[in-house]
Amino acid sequence: MWPAKLPGEGAALLDACTAMCDVMKKLGIAVDGGKDSLSMAARVGDETVKAPGTLVISVYAGCPDITATVTPDLKCPDGQGSLLYIDLSCGKHRLGGSSLAHCYGQLGNISPDLDDPDMFVSAFNLTQKLIKDRKLVSGHDISDGGLITCILEMSFAGNCGLDIDISCDSDVPFIDLLFAEELGFVFEVSKKNEQEVLDGFSAVNIPCFFIGHSTKDTKKINISVNKQEVLHEDMTVLRDIWEETSFQLERFQTDYQCVQQEQQGLKERLEPPYHIPFESEIISFVPRGRPPSIPPIKVAVLREEGSNSDREMAAVLHMAGFEVWDVNMQDMCSGKITLDQFRGVVFVGGFSYGDVCGSAKGWAASILFNQNIREQFLKFRNRPDTFSLGVCNGCQLMGLLDWVAQDEDQKENVSSGVGQGVFLDHNESGRFECRFVTVRVQTSPSIMFRGMEGTVFGMWSAHGEGKMIFKTPDIQNDVLRMNLAPVRYVDDSGNPTIVYPFNPNGSPDGIAALCSEDGRHLAIMPHPERCFLPWQCPWMPFGMKEKLDVSPWYKMFQNAFDWCVEQV
Repeated sequence: MWPAKLPGEGAALLDACTAMCDVMKKLGIAVDGGKDSLSMAARVGDETVKAPGTLVISVYAGCPDITATVTPDLKCPDGQGSLLYIDLSCGKHRLGGSSLAHCYGQLGNISPDLDDPDMFVSAFNLTQKLIKDRKLVSGHDISDGGLITCILEMSFAGNCGLDIDISCDSDVPFIDLLFAEELGFVFEVSKKNEQEVLDGFSAVNIPCFFIGHSTKDTKKINISVNKQEVLHEDMTVLRDIWEETSFQLERFQTDYQCVQQEQQGLKERLEPPYHIPFESEIISFVPRGRPPSIPPIKVAVLREEGSNSDREMAAVLHMAGFEVWDVNMQDMCSGKITLDQFRGVVFVGGFSYGDVCGSAKGWAASILFNQNIREQFLKFRNRPDTFSLGVCNGCQLMGLLDWVAQDEDQKENVSSGVGQGVFLDHNESGRFECRFVTVRVQTSPSIMFRGMEGTVFGMWSAHGEGKMIFKTPDIQNDVLRMNLAPVRYVDDSGNPTIVYPFNPNGSPDGIAALCSEDGRHLAIMPHPERCFLPWQCPWMPFGMKEKLDVSPWYKMFQNAFDWCVEQV
């Protein structure tokens, strides 16, 4: 964007384009499209107001291995990580245009620049090799706020302390060193790989310095420059300051109490206590086999207008050994497909009919008010060799169909809507919530959670109406007494909770799922199909992801397949 029609601005635009092309040639990249706005000026009275010339470059690249990645959060391998600072600024510390200058109402005189593109290319290529070889644990670029902000953000995300001492020439002011937004990286490596990484950068003549440690032993932040302390504070205090603006904005769009709970809870956060009490089966990307004497086990992935997650669901069911059928409600309403041939039905997540009548109510109406379809579903539910799974929108649907948490007085009216014992209301926060929440598998009759009791792991949760409201206290008590709530939202101690954001919707007793008394029908609000592979999980304890070929949620679908085989 440029006010190119004003005197002198066309020449400035040409200079900017020339500089961009020159550096792109050295980086080995090219422009494949663009959009310009060259009338960025307006007359206001006798004055001409012009926008500053701005060049925005969005880049993309292929990723050959999505598992070979690092994230900014500090991991503290073996309790303590080594932090390395890669300086691509040729030793300069320019403050022009920096956040620090902005805080003081200044622009500054000299802004950072890419002075040596060849060095940048060498650093990038070496970094890619180190990531591929699993030598880097964490990494973050130096950008807004400079070096000190970079390492503090890594500490905030890793929920850990820092012990930093940066060495520099005595004539360099520590303010310039810490707040200049020059090109560079900060990497966390294990102690055993520290020297190898230092030697690697030294071999290609790129400055790389050891600047300190990350630690789990304390949450204190200690930062010194040339042995002189410049910052000593609790990490939680600094993080609260860093988060304060976001929390103030949250109060305008989220329930006030929920914001208070999240802000207070952040000061006391611990690492979630993930636990997998069973062996994860090593798999390849081919379907599981079945005994030759058993015919294909068919499962219908049922969707309605506005549904999503059907592809992820089909993928995990296929991996588990099922013959997966993509079935639309219109296929059933038109009589093209019936449920007689299927052993399983999965109601997928999403927003059927845009949730304009309430979550899943339009979908439920297409079943409850069509006698033929309603009878098909009732017949399917009552067959002893079938199972069903409802996720998110599908969970809301199963509640409306009274397939779970039934009213004892209306059991003879199942699949009529009359016996509905649970209703999924709007989240306590008052808005849509998408979070990777920690859940715990409880003892229950659910066939999909056999052998998984005690599992504590993360699961994607994405919904706006997930708070379970039971018709009567007796129904809720019966659910708990009969162990019909197989999955609970838990806190950092692994205990069921109603506290936000551990519990994203406010469901009582942390209830995240419901099952039928015989265990064949399961309704769950979080999405196990979205995180059945390790790389689909945004966080795991350090070292766990490398040990897993699948996440524990894959076993749910294995269990369903094995149960179907047993019923033949």
